[in-house]
Amino acid sequence: MSTSNPSSSKKDYTRTMKLSVIEGALYTLAFNATQGFVYSTLALYFNFDPVLVSVLAVLPASSQLVQFFSPVIYKIIPSRKKAIFWIAFIARASFVIIPFSLVTGVKNKIIVAVPFIIFSILNSLVGSLWTSAMKDIVPEDRRNKYFGMRNTIATFAGLVAWVSYSMILQYLERATALLIIYLICSSVFIYTAYLLYLHDIPETKVVEYGLTMPLRTLKNRKFRNFVVFVFIWNFAIQFAGPFFSYFEVSQLKVPYSFLGILNVINSVLAMFFYMFYGKVAERVGEKNMIRYGITLALVIPFLYSIMTPSNYRYLLIINAVIAAMAWSAINLAYFTLLLKIVEEPSEIYISMHAFVAGISSLIASYLGGVTLNGIKDWRFFGLTGYNVMFMIAFALRIGALILFIKLDFGTEGHRPLKFVEIGQILWRRSRY
Repeated sequence: MSTSNPSSSKKDYTRTMKLSVIEGALYTLAFNATQGFVYSTLALYFNFDPVLVSVLAVLPASSQLVQFFSPVIYKIIPSRKKAIFWIAFIARASFVIIPFSLVTGVKNKIIVAVPFIIFSILNSLVGSLWTSAMKDIVPEDRRNKYFGMRNTIATFAGLVAWVSYSMILQYLERATALLIIYLICSSVFIYTAYLLYLHDIPETKVVEYGLTMPLRTLKNRKFRNFVVFVFIWNFAIQFAGPFFSYFEVSQLKVPYSFLGILNVINSVLAMFFYMFYGKVAERVGEKNMIRYGITLALVIPFLYSIMTPSNYRYLLIINAVIAAMAWSAINLAYFTLLLKIVEEPSEIYISMHAFVAGISSLIASYLGGVTLNGIKDWRFFGLTGYNVMFMIAFALRIGALILFIKLDFGTEGHRPLKFVEIGQILWRRSRY
């Protein structure tokens, strides 16, 4: 079913690892224009309804289900490097549609939705192929530190993006601001595809192609347990995920300048935590790090469930700090745990993982949009239907945490630690 190349493990991929850091930073700069308050502003400008807002916002996650077919890509494009480049180029270049629509004055929400759909579906395939390639490129003993450093630099690029975008939106007329932002976004996206072309990508180890291949991964108990968690966790975060930023812009009327400050706080802290967690994750263990991150992430929907126009300022600052601590731990440890669990050929495992995450996200986003449509006009004790939505999300995350603690992924070289114990270890390590 697979073959191994003895020389591949000895090959030096230092240049490609450096290029990957640059590509990741520029990609984040462009990608941030499709998220958060920038995306919410675009949605309001083109009059998106809550269901469309929800579905488009989680398309990057829900479109992962197409990764189920990624091994079949090699039937069309046998080279992993060429497949990554061409699919990435088409996906990322599609965003030129938005500035074109803004320039021509065609205010059609369906047309504007097209690049989000194309990008999400095709870029998801790129993600699957890229992840399997990085498993071969980055040595296992360097992964935590390398991806910690890569995420830190990408976060800094994201910080530059958030500050720039918030200032543009704050001081320029809405259509002009969106035009400038999406011209930058589409141009940078196209350049990142070129950087992927410069990567030295090892060829795939898949020698058999078929739609049923990813299903074979479920025979692996530890991977089967992992995708059960993936389904529940993605449902929990995507049910209300698209509406956090939308709530800030449409309901709380938070100034863009303040949103920019919040993203600066979040990004600076995230850069620190990515580097810090990258150094200590191996001592604590990936599962313990994820448990620590999810526990902190429970605070986020709870804060939004009590947030009103009169108290949002200090609650959003607390949220920015907690989010940086939580998501840095989750993102770093989740990715390294996935790479540790998967076997060769890694493409079929990563495809199955993405397929499950995509289905979960799609179901959650649709149900979330329908739910909000039904309760958005509720008003009681100064709270709204949005606050109720975030309370439901809080309960869903608690359920995901309980499940995660109980599941066995078969990779634990560390004893299970409670949240306080993990915090104590991290505190001691921070003093050295």
